[in-house]
Amino acid sequence: MVKVYSFEACPWCNKVKKYLDSKGVEYEVHDVELNAEDAAACEKLTGDTAVPVLTVDDKNYILGFDKAKIDALLGL
Repeated sequence: MVKVYSFEACPWCNKVKKYLDSKGVEYEVHDVELNAEDAAACEKLTGDTAVPVLTVDDKNYILGFDKAKIDALLGL
């Protein structure tokens, strides 16, 4: 399952979600502003509080919006 750690007012987060939508990728949104557990999980994964973070396996992740890296991680 693809997860996107983000928050609603983040323009780069919205770009990641729109890109995944355009590719037909299903994903879960984990809002780090509304859920402290999601924020902690994101920080544990990356060692940082920056978003967006996209992960497939809770080990490999992409910080920010990078189409090439997203495509490579998801095999698009």
